[in-house]
Amino acid sequence: MNREQFYHLLRASAEIVETQRAWRGIDVDAEPTRILVIGSQSILGSWSEEYLPADTTSSVEMDVAFMPVPVDEYAFDVPAQEFADWVEANIGEETRFHDSFSVYAQGVEANTAILPTGWQQRLIEIRVPQLKTKTRVYCLDPYDLCAAKLTRLEEKDRRYVTSLIESGDIEIDKLRKRVLMIDDRRFTIPLRAQSEDFLNAF
Repeated sequence: MNREQFYHLLRASAEIVETQRAWRGIDVDAEPTRILVIGSQSILGSWSEEYLPADTTSSVEMDVAFMPVPVDEYAFDVPAQEFADWVEANIGEETRFHDSFSVYAQGVEANTAILPTGWQQRLIEIRVPQLKTKTRVYCLDPYDLCAAKLTRLEEKDRRYVTSLIESGDIEIDKLRKRVLMIDDRRFTIPLRAQSEDFLNAF
């Protein structure tokens, strides 16, 4: 996924959700929603795809979550899930959007990812060119992103993190400290041991 495809998905996601919010009577200019990119493509919030290793931008999928504002809790039953569902229905896999532009968004919830404590304070807010709404867009800090990948360590996650370490973009010691900040019971002792073995291999 290149940067323009990344921005295109974000513009489309924002327009879909803000339209639905406006229909519910929300002043979307005064109280815009917040988009969070939590998957692999979140790295584009920090570095250019021309600079990044190929393994980090090879995916055609972008994981999009939402961080509803207080007014959303009154206007919707489960806003984060509803917003994610609208995005997936309109620009998700096997939609006309996917067929036309060769990329797609997967609507998810923010708690899908297992992240280090304090990740919200380290989010990177980005400016999306030609964004027609006031929607605020955030990406994960690269170390939080890589730490989340170390909680799964599927083959694609191994390649992703390895490429960033070998390119010098991610420092081992800093990543190890970030992994130790994960306080989530889904990150079990065997998974922690697996992530430590992975890091010790460098």
